[in-house]
Amino acid sequence: MLDARSLFRFLWSNKTSFTRDRRGSTATLFALSLIPIMGAVGYAVDYSAASREKSILQEALDSGALAGAQAVANNQANPSAIVTKFVNAAFAHSPNGLPTLTISVLSTGTVTVGATLTVKNNFMKMVGHPTTKVVANSQASYSSGKLEVAIVFDTTGSMAGAKMTTAQSAASGLVDTLFALPNAAATVKVALVPFTYYVNVGTTYAGASWLTSTASQSATGYTTTCSTQPTYSSVLTHATCSGTSDGVPYSYDCSYYAQTSPGVCSSTPVTYQIPWYGCVGSRNLPADDNATSDSVTSLNPVPALIGYGCSAPIQRLTTDSVSLKAQINALSANDETYIAPGLLWGWRVLSPNPPFADGAAYSALTNKAIVLMTDGANTHSAAYPDHSAANVTDANKITQDTCTNIQKAGIRIYTIAFQVTDPTIKGILQNCATSVSYYYDATTLAALQAAFTSVGSQMTALRLTK
Repeated sequence: MLDARSLFRFLWSNKTSFTRDRRGSTATLFALSLIPIMGAVGYAVDYSAASREKSILQEALDSGALAGAQAVANNQANPSAIVTKFVNAAFAHSPNGLPTLTISVLSTGTVTVGATLTVKNNFMKMVGHPTTKVVANSQASYSSGKLEVAIVFDTTGSMAGAKMTTAQSAASGLVDTLFALPNAAATVKVALVPFTYYVNVGTTYAGASWLTSTASQSATGYTTTCSTQPTYSSVLTHATCSGTSDGVPYSYDCSYYAQTSPGVCSSTPVTYQIPWYGCVGSRNLPADDNATSDSVTSLNPVPALIGYGCSAPIQRLTTDSVSLKAQINALSANDETYIAPGLLWGWRVLSPNPPFADGAAYSALTNKAIVLMTDGANTHSAAYPDHSAANVTDANKITQDTCTNIQKAGIRIYTIAFQVTDPTIKGILQNCATSVSYYYDATTLAALQAAFTSVGSQMTALRLTK
């Protein structure tokens, strides 16, 4: 019995004799009709084989391009050889031989691969087409363009202990991931914005025109001297006191020895200076609802709050990963929560506008992102100029408005809710995130680490771009 290839060859080679044999016209017509049918079958079989080889070639190129981009990131020698090895391995036993490759490797981590493969035809070679050429292309790279990231880090009192040390480790890991990108020194900048219910812009800006007066203020205090010292009972009075810190109830031992005699004392007034420690507040409504503008100039200065204590100073965009991680690891936990100022100054350190103007212009050429990590709900709100109020509704609205305006500026927002139980703020953080995959509900220390790792993976994703 003839196989398809033998039948095709037989019919084609005997097409003339079939035409001349008039004794069996029906058989002749039938045989002649088989020629285009078998030609179509032959073409289909060869085309299917070529398509299968093209699919294998494309998969090999994709794997090779990804491996090459990874090699660039890891500073491995000769990424082109690694690409070639991956591709050729797929055709080691192919009857069509190895493909011809064209490889381009850029220092930015982008690897482009083109290939052609000559596939042997089984049927079409009998009609003058012995081979079919297939072509494939692939490109892989890390996150393209420049990357500017602001880590907005909750340092409120509820972050004390293992929560703080875990968050510091996770944030430091993110810094390492970002600066491991190819050519990071020229393409990656990261800022740090610690926050409580205030943000500290740093005392280096004392006297800046974009701040209200940072001059020390005079205050009057008293010194006490006693000619006869007070006396106290030798019996301890036991007592337990309670309060809240960053919205978290707590209690402590406040036992004391009762005073039995006040002594003879006198007070003398003393004048002293209250310095500015770098803390800033919010501009009055409607000029600023702490949400609408990344720009600060002398025409609309931010209030410098004299004598207020706040978080560690912000770190503007920098390429110094060592210094940045040292600052992260030196953070300590205290005070209450107001998320909006942290977000706002995260926006301002990424901005191309004053007061810092460190960021690149808003465009597709630079990817800008904020990573907000917080463990609690708003407990403070703006009282203008400070944040001594406790209107949670106002604080939540301004936090939402700040997120909206940051996203309108084209900045991606990643939000990490760290052991947050308040459903309202969790909803705000979900809506604040640029997409569903940019929101993390981290209920454990391990989940917090995983969240920062995932953020780093998303920002630096090794992916096929063609």
